[in-house]
Amino acid sequence: MENLSLLEKTVRSILKLSGMGVCIYDMSYFTYQIEDLSLHWYYKSHNSALCILTKLGDERHKSCIKIEHNRLYRAMNQEEGFCIEKCHSGLVDIAIPIRLGNKLIGGIFIGQVFLEEVPQFSLYEALFGKDENIDLNDIKREIREIPVKSYKELLYWAEIGKVLATFISREVEFFELKNKDNKIHYVSRLDHLAGLSEPIQRAVSIIKQRGIKGISLEEVASAVGYSPTYFSKVFKKELGISFMEAVRLVRIELAQYLIKNSDKSMCEIAYEVGYADFPSFVRAFKKVTGMTPREYLLHHVPII
Repeated sequence: MENLSLLEKTVRSILKLSGMGVCIYDMSYFTYQIEDLSLHWYYKSHNSALCILTKLGDERHKSCIKIEHNRLYRAMNQEEGFCIEKCHSGLVDIAIPIRLGNKLIGGIFIGQVFLEEVPQFSLYEALFGKDENIDLNDIKREIREIPVKSYKELLYWAEIGKVLATFISREVEFFELKNKDNKIHYVSRLDHLAGLSEPIQRAVSIIKQRGIKGISLEEVASAVGYSPTYFSKVFKKELGISFMEAVRLVRIELAQYLIKNSDKSMCEIAYEVGYADFPSFVRAFKKVTGMTPREYLLHHVPII
């Protein structure tokens, strides 16, 4: 059985019971920092087939990001604590802000459904008709798979979403109270791997501490008492990735943290996480995340 965080178990349960898509927007890195809030990347963005097709166009994608963030800011000002709105693709979401005091640190979207009825197909002809990369027959097929929900049912799930938002904000508040020294409390995916031998745990710790400054496989192997060849073999067997892949992962995860939590430029971040030139940083970032740093900024950092 998978070793899932409490948040991911809850998200999966909502998805299964409601039949709706669930997306947790993380604007302050809490899904990486806090064990009970760790979450697979799949649940951090809208992943319905219609959403994905919509985001294939750069302009449509930019509109998606603006709409999603703006809905959260509007929901912040709603007495009910949420809003139910339709996007430019005709999909409806419940948008529930996650706050830390008066600060917006994230949001919960439940939905990716049609409200009461399926929209007229003319909406999709206008939206996708000029896009040579999209077949309107694919759109028709995906539309048939989208649930149609009543407003009354969405109101019930909105209340559940508010409870989940309160849980997340309290976990973040508790975490920040424990860490008032203002240091970067950076948590890597490597920290959540279970069953590592003691030498490999020490190797991971060394990589996290010194990986951004430059470190060789030979140095780490010597530090844990293994020959380089044996260390390389055991490391990959236990972690499922090579030593160099682990170093790259740690560097790029720290870069993601800095993009979200600092005012540094991309070039400054590239240098800080150990890359001597920006193109190498971009290539490494894309290998780890599937997108460039600029795309990540647009997709994961709030537009105000």
